[in-house]
This record gives sequence, structure tokens and C-alpha cells, in this order.
Amino acid sequence: MSGDLPSSPMAANEENIDIVDGSEGEPKSINARKIKVKETLSSLGMNVGENCDPPVIAVLGSGGGLRAMVGFLGTISKLSELNLLGAATYMAGISGSTWCMSSLYSKKNWSDFSCMEDLENQLREQIKWETERKCPWERIKEKFLGDSYSLTDFWAYTFVHHALNTINEGKLSSHKEMCETGEDPYPIYSAVRKHQIHESKAEAWFEFTPHKSGFPAYERYIKTEHLGCRFEGGRLLEEQPEHDLIYLQGLWGSAPGADWVKLYFHDMYNDFIHWLKGEFIYCTFSMVLFCTCYLCVSLYADKSKKFSLEKKLDESKKFSPEMEQEIIKNMEIHSSFLDSLEDIYDDVVVVKNIAACLWAWEWGTTNNFLYKCKDKIQESSDLFDKKHIHLIDAGLEINTPYPLMLRPHRKVDLILSFDFSAGDPFKTVNETVKYCKAHHIPFPEIAEESYESTPTKSCYIFPGYGNETPDVMHFPLFNIQTCGDAKKINSLSHKYATIIGSYSESTMNELLDIAKRNVESSREQIQCKIQECVERCNEKGNVSR
Repeated sequence: MSGDLPSSPMAANEENIDIVDGSEGEPKSINARKIKVKETLSSLGMNVGENCDPPVIAVLGSGGGLRAMVGFLGTISKLSELNLLGAATYMAGISGSTWCMSSLYSKKNWSDFSCMEDLENQLREQIKWETERKCPWERIKEKFLGDSYSLTDFWAYTFVHHALNTINEGKLSSHKEMCETGEDPYPIYSAVRKHQIHESKAEAWFEFTPHKSGFPAYERYIKTEHLGCRFEGGRLLEEQPEHDLIYLQGLWGSAPGADWVKLYFHDMYNDFIHWLKGEFIYCTFSMVLFCTCYLCVSLYADKSKKFSLEKKLDESKKFSPEMEQEIIKNMEIHSSFLDSLEDIYDDVVVVKNIAACLWAWEWGTTNNFLYKCKDKIQESSDLFDKKHIHLIDAGLEINTPYPLMLRPHRKVDLILSFDFSAGDPFKTVNETVKYCKAHHIPFPEIAEESYESTPTKSCYIFPGYGNETPDVMHFPLFNIQTCGDAKKINSLSHKYATIIGSYSESTMNELLDIAKRNVESSREQIQCKIQECVERCNEKGNVSR
């Protein structure tokens, strides 16, 4: 791959002992997956040659909030039911699709359809509208009283928690063993650097897998469990606890983190900030009064240290029984008052820290593992001079993870791209074409007449004809073939708007059904395209022998 990409990756040396080119985890998982893929293809009547590798098939899910999560769930469920999911080597997602993926990969043997049905019912019950949601304020306090936080933490525990109605405390690295058995497609999650969106640069993209996380453009990664740890000059200086999946779900789906969003809501944002500042001033004033009271009480207590509680009780016995009880009661109130001060103090600090993040529009802040790494490409990028990087929703760049799946080492033969985007149903394909041309990446030629303002079909095929150019199958969620006329599609688009954070059970079932019908109606086309890929792989294998 060339174009704007660095000419060479950083050389591994003594100063980069904790930063690696990749890991053995993905190749190990892919090799194990080949066995499962061959078995699936054989069951479909497609036989891969004994000494040939099966085609590499990737299933992609776009962003689109809860619409994307539910749509991708229905898609995956139907692929599993039709025995097509077993033919996939990779699964990659952006934003809402990652919410679905990370939830599924937290369960063992999830891709078996017998398990998929249970998981579908579980997730349906979990995120439906009628289910009660409670704000996890204690978790928010824990984050914003710590050393590292941003609006991503707040977003994760408010909007994402509200949408998913659960706090996934699992860790991405814990999915390693499941992947290495080859039972499930290998998962890839996406983000981009906040200050590089809309620059169409490959360097902006950041990928997460159970084994490694990092910048594909520089071919430099760290173990996923080290994401957020402090590095300098390629050395691990300070370990931090691995991020929970709820935080990563917030990061992967943090579309409001873009600076233009702040500008777009400028007036509303300023009104909120003025209100928050007023509340903060009030809270700060109250805190000063409380602290003054606390200080006075503490000073009084210091002067009275020689009097123990027992002595005070002894002294109280000099008074009448009624007076004695009154003294004991006042002492208990005094103790309770001091305890309440501590709780209020924490709340005020949390509000202050959230306000500071809002003022700076601080999202996705994490330690930069490439800080002060010496390399030839350092002069061409500001990345190596920054202690922190800011990662946000990759859907703000291209709302489908093509740039990650089109990496040369992944050698993808066929891409099944399920698009749950709002607006232009072909925008992701169009933007990918431009991206690939700019970076000299093989991608199918797509005629302008292929783009339709209202999709008439559930599946559009853009052939790559081999030669390192993958075939692409594009599936718009709402289309005339499975949904009805243009008027119905427009109605569905409004009904399932991205900003909606919860669905009723009937609404969710309707969306699941639409996603499943898209797969069902394209079943024959998918199988035919897979068969073509198998034949090409067999020919390639025969030639190489």
C-alpha cells in the first residue's frame, strides 16, 4: 500500500521493546478459522482443494446507533441460520455495529445458531423500551474522581448505557481464547483520531482486536490490555487497568465527539455551559461554606483531643438523664454531618471535572503509546510528540470499516458490507472508492449509475474479479425489495432515526425482521459469489503447486 502511508514501519529495537509490528494472535486465530470455513463450505457443497486455502470473507457492519446494533444483530442471526456465517473469516464493525459485536463476543460459542436464538431473545429483552433504566452515578463518580477521564466516560455511562441497558464490565482481551479456537470470525473494531477526521488520511485510523490495538498505517500496535498505559520512547512506564467494554463501546460510538458537533450546537451548548457554570458557582460557594464549617469543627476537635469519647460520656453523667441523651444525640448528628460533607465534596468535584471536559470538548483521551518513539517518519507526523491521543467514532470518517479490512496482509476475497447508515445509502461505498484511489488500494470500479437515491434492491454486487481486488456486496438496510415503496422507506428512516436511544419490543422486532429479510432475499447471490471465490482460490492453489 502506498500513497500517503509511511514509507516504512518503525524498526523494532531496544527502545521499542513493548511496541510490536503486530502479534501472533491474529494469524493463529485465522489459521484455526480456516478449518471451520472449509467445513462450512463443504456443507454448502463447495469444496476447497486439499492444499488450498479457503477464500477470506469479511462481514462488515456500519454505524447507525441502536438502529445499527439491532440491524446487525438480525443480519448475523440470519447468516448463522443459513449456515453462511461459518464461511466468514473476519467480522468488523463501526459505532453501533460494535455494540452488537462486543455483546456477542462476550458469550461463548455465540455464532452457533442454537445459541444465536437465545442471545437474540436476551438482547431483545435487554434493550427494549419498557425495561427500566437507572443512571449508574456511582460509576460516573468513580471515573471522574480518577486520574484519567473524558466525555467518553460520561457518554458511555449515560447514552450507551441507556441504549444497551447494561454495563459490560468484560475486557476485550478476554476474547482471545475464543478467537484462537477458530469457532467465530475474527473481530475488528474501529476508531479514528479526533483531530484528523475528514482529512482522508490512513494515519487517522485506529483498530482494536482482542490481541492488539494500534495504528495500521504505521504497523505499530500494543497488546490490547496495555491500551491506556503510559509509554515513552517505546517502553511501558506505567500500567493501568484495562478498559471495560462499556468504555470501549462508548468510544467506538462517540459520534458527538467531533468538533463540528460542538459548533453545530453552539447556542445550545453555550446556554448549557452558562447554566452549568452557575450551578458550579453555587456548588463551589456551598462547598466553601461546608469546608469552612468542617475546618472550624476540625480546629475545635484538635483543641479537644485530650477529651476522649468515653470522657465526654463520663462528663455527661454529671448532668440529668435528659441532658445526657441530648449530648449523645448531638454527637451522633455531628458525626453524620461530617460524613455527608465527604459525599457532597465528591459530587462537587465530579460536576467540576465533567464541566471542564465539556468546556474543552474532551473526548477519547488516552496515553499515546508512540510518544517519543524515534523513527524516520517522526518528522512527517505530530503523533510522536503528543503524550495523549484522542480517539472517537470512526463513522465520522467512513461509516464502514473498509480501510481496516483492506489492509494487504488480510488478503480479503469477498466483503459483505451491511449498511445501516442514515441518509445516502451509497455514501460509504462512494467515500471508500475515493479513499482507495487516494491511497492506491485495490477496490472495485463502481459506475455512477449504480448509486440510487432510493435503493431498489437488497444487494448490490461490485465485482473485483480477483487479482487482489475483492468482490464487494453492498446491502442497504431499507430498500424497495424488502421494505416496499419509497414512501415506506422514508417512514422507516424517520421511525428508526439515529438519535433514538430505545425501541419498543414491536419496533425492535420489525427492524430485526427487515435485516433478516435482506439476507434471506440475497441468499442465492451470496452463495454464488462465495462459489466464485472458492473456484478462484482452487485455481490459484493449483497454479502455485
